[in-house]
Amino acid sequence: MGHKQSVVITGAGQGIGRACFERLMADGWFAVGIELDEGLATELEAIAQGRGAVVLGDVAERETHLAGAARACDEGPLAGWVNNAGIATRGTIHKPDVRAIRRVLDVNLGGTIWGCAAAAAAFVEQRSGGAIVNISSIHGRRGVANHAAYDTSKGGIDALTRNLAVEYGPIGVRVNAVAPGGIRTPLLEQAIEQSPDPAEALHTLESFPALRRVGEPGEVAAVVAFLLSEQASYVSGQSIAVDGAWTVGLAPSALDPELAEIYGT
Repeated sequence: MGHKQSVVITGAGQGIGRACFERLMADGWFAVGIELDEGLATELEAIAQGRGAVVLGDVAERETHLAGAARACDEGPLAGWVNNAGIATRGTIHKPDVRAIRRVLDVNLGGTIWGCAAAAAAFVEQRSGGAIVNISSIHGRRGVANHAAYDTSKGGIDALTRNLAVEYGPIGVRVNAVAPGGIRTPLLEQAIEQSPDPAEALHTLESFPALRRVGEPGEVAAVVAFLLSEQASYVSGQSIAVDGAWTVGLAPSALDPELAEIYGT
């Protein structure tokens, strides 16, 4: 025991999940990471050094989340939960890859539902309130061709976030979502490397957000940490985009020529 509060992060082995795991431990939480990959889980254990723990399991299974909640409660009251684990698939809906679509929905949407269920159950049992952050995506608010299953899963996460904020708000539970844009994760880097022209693919990706760059996992983790903290005590039911102003524009924005000359871009 001895820890003030505990938090569970799903898909904690890499990318945004790893950044959240590290950031929340640095902020004083006892962090329990849920991870499917044994190699990544071993890396997490080494990083934790007694400040956290790892539970191996598939987030598509409810029992995985119950195990994560139990491990967190062993260390102190469960006060936060981050549903981060997610996968993507590409393909048209008129020629569906049924197995891939089911897996995306089971992991992304199903996994988030089971995570919220485990967190809510613990909060109710403790009579403590708490905070949940669901990692959604800008795909939850914009349609992208060949991403029907992924877009549906992320839109569902935003709807679930609103629902639970309303249902459990009266007992002091806050539920929010974070919607990342292009973030430099291993999955994104792999997609860029596998494109016909990686340099052009990266340039195109960087042209969409007004900030003209890909985001870093730590930038998402900072928003997650804020939403879990008391500093966000009156923020609930929101989906906050961390996308460099990508989704608020109608098209890639052109910099004013005078500003371009001044800033040398």
